[in-house]
Amino acid sequence: MNFRLDLNVINVQPNESRFALVLHNLSETNIEQWQLTFSVSRYVKPASVSHGTLKQIGSLCIYETGKPLNANNHLYLEFSHNTKPFSLHDEGIGDACLLITTADGVKACPVETTVINLGTQTPERIPLNLPAPKAINLIPQPKAMVAKQGYFALTDELAIASPSDCAKPAALWLAEELSAHLRRDVSLKQEGHIKLVQDAKLKDSHYRVSVTQQGVTITASDATGFSHGVATVLQLLPVQASHRHYVAYSLPCVEIEDHPRFDYRGMMLDCARHFHPLSRVKDLINQLARFKFNHFHWHLTDDEGWRIQIDAYPELTEIGAWRGPFETLEPQYTSLSKIHGGFYTKDEIRDVIEFAAKRGITVVPEIDIPGHCRAAIKSLPQLLVEDADTSVYRSIQNYTDNVLNPGLKGTYTFIETVLKEVCELFPAPYVHIGADEVPEGVWINSPACQALMKTHGYQDFKDLQGHLLRHAENFLSTKGKQMFGWEEAVFGDKVSKDTVIFSWLSEQSGIECIRNGYPVVLQPGQETYLDMAQDYSACEPGTDWACKVPLEKAYHYEPFANSNVTAKEFERVKGIQCALWCEMTHTQSRFEYMIFPRLMAIAEVCWSAKEQRDWSDFQARLSGQLQYLDRLGINYRR
Repeated sequence: MNFRLDLNVINVQPNESRFALVLHNLSETNIEQWQLTFSVSRYVKPASVSHGTLKQIGSLCIYETGKPLNANNHLYLEFSHNTKPFSLHDEGIGDACLLITTADGVKACPVETTVINLGTQTPERIPLNLPAPKAINLIPQPKAMVAKQGYFALTDELAIASPSDCAKPAALWLAEELSAHLRRDVSLKQEGHIKLVQDAKLKDSHYRVSVTQQGVTITASDATGFSHGVATVLQLLPVQASHRHYVAYSLPCVEIEDHPRFDYRGMMLDCARHFHPLSRVKDLINQLARFKFNHFHWHLTDDEGWRIQIDAYPELTEIGAWRGPFETLEPQYTSLSKIHGGFYTKDEIRDVIEFAAKRGITVVPEIDIPGHCRAAIKSLPQLLVEDADTSVYRSIQNYTDNVLNPGLKGTYTFIETVLKEVCELFPAPYVHIGADEVPEGVWINSPACQALMKTHGYQDFKDLQGHLLRHAENFLSTKGKQMFGWEEAVFGDKVSKDTVIFSWLSEQSGIECIRNGYPVVLQPGQETYLDMAQDYSACEPGTDWACKVPLEKAYHYEPFANSNVTAKEFERVKGIQCALWCEMTHTQSRFEYMIFPRLMAIAEVCWSAKEQRDWSDFQARLSGQLQYLDRLGINYRR
């Protein structure tokens, strides 16, 4: 490249750090009219910039000085963040681009970025050091398992006996996976050595697996139980052909009885910050099912992208699904010199829902309101912008225009129209509406909001958030849907106690929601966020605003282990969810690296009774599971 950008830490205080930025023109050409754009993960204090002017929109910084950048020369400037000291290279510059004005117009030129110089030594990365695999390596640990002598041979005549309607989706999944694993067709027939048997005496989600030398029997009372049983059988498959006796593949004889600890076991994937192709989403869902998760929380909208087709508002995907240097939405994060984006059509979403249902997974859509709405607002300003609103605010992600206005009629038209189409598209009995991170200062100088407050006698601007969310909840209830939301959904005390609260800030906030009467799904960033770095070395990918989350820390998460939550209060815990936020996750390689192997640790936290969980035993079973990931070519953290 003709340009390079270096970032160095030059002064560190407990809550403020100063940086030196050096832009090199390595070409033989003087650049007369130009702007430097670069992305950073923190807010740059405008007054701290040593010279020139800097404007920040989200992660995007736009710097100009009005002076030429001569050939084989460089520009030096300094600025500060109000932040704790950086400890990771990922906290440096995500990407950079020069916008150069010539007689032919403005051209976007990529800029090489070097690794941030933190000015300190950091630990070496610690690799996984696992014991040898066990004979049987099931994750999560089943409730009861007895290994028997012998094996069931997976011969060329292998077939799955035609099951009941209840078991058919799981049977089709098993047939699909066996066909791929054995590289030959395994189908459903009238008779077969693999049987799925319905037993009404078993509780929902419970299952039994029996492998004898004569065949395999999976027993359950409901579709969910059958999907769990299939997941176990798939994990019993050998990674490599054993050539034992005369067969290439076989299953160990075993008797298993099993059921989950928590009813809700989920993973959230952020597809708004970076768009993930459909194949990546479906591959993840397949892995979630394999490790007995039962909910896929699909984060489809945010400030940086709108990813779901809405027929009534084609602008949402025509405008809001794309960002770039010459788009309505400015570039962010990792691709500043080119367009990034994409969205899922309704047919594609239906395909994902069907794919997930076959594997016992419910797809939970999230439409984030009233904050995190910049993509929608920029797409539909005629509906969602009050021209007379002069409120000044800055969101935690550094936006000043990303919150819906509860005083506008258009806001409610938008919410109802979007949610109506979402409810028609997704069969799940619930919809997640976000509700997080509405910044202070919003709506203060909005005449429409002032009038709404006066009409209802509201005293606090959080009442406006509660007012809007209660409207969304009431609308969803007319469609037969339950509302989910982050813990900020309780602000204003307006939503009902039927709303399920997802607690992400800390366990303490979860406790407060429980004691205020809300059902809760626990998703604390300190233990379950897969975008957190997995190690203490500076070169480890990820962030650490919550804290670093190594594999062992994720495995040892036990809800409310250090609190005085009563057994009665604990009953309000519906389950546990992990999450991958994707501000910096945009490639298949990094996607896999951030998820695996921590996904397996959290799977066991969600499923297995706490008295059954054992770190040493888990490591041995994980060693066996990593052979399976190797077979698929998955780039897990080694």
